Amino acid sequence: MTIGQRIKQLREDANLTQEAVAKRIGVATQTIFKYEKEIVTNIPLENIQKLADVFGISPAALMGWGGVNNIIPV
Repeated sequence: MTIGQRIKQLREDANLTQEAVAKRIGVATQTIFKYEKEIVTNIPLENIQKLADVFGISPAALMGWGGVNNIIPV
């Protein structure tokens, strides 16, 4: 699974729109669209951290390095 596919799956699993995710991390809705479609593949580290926080997982899990099941306890 690619990073774009992972972001989309996590977003849909959380019942969030691209607009909602964009607002939470402080970017344009189009940015989330581009991440999901892999038009932009060099996602800034700060946005990787913010996305991971939104979905309640580690940045490594978001990137596919540790599996999506690595949930950070709250």
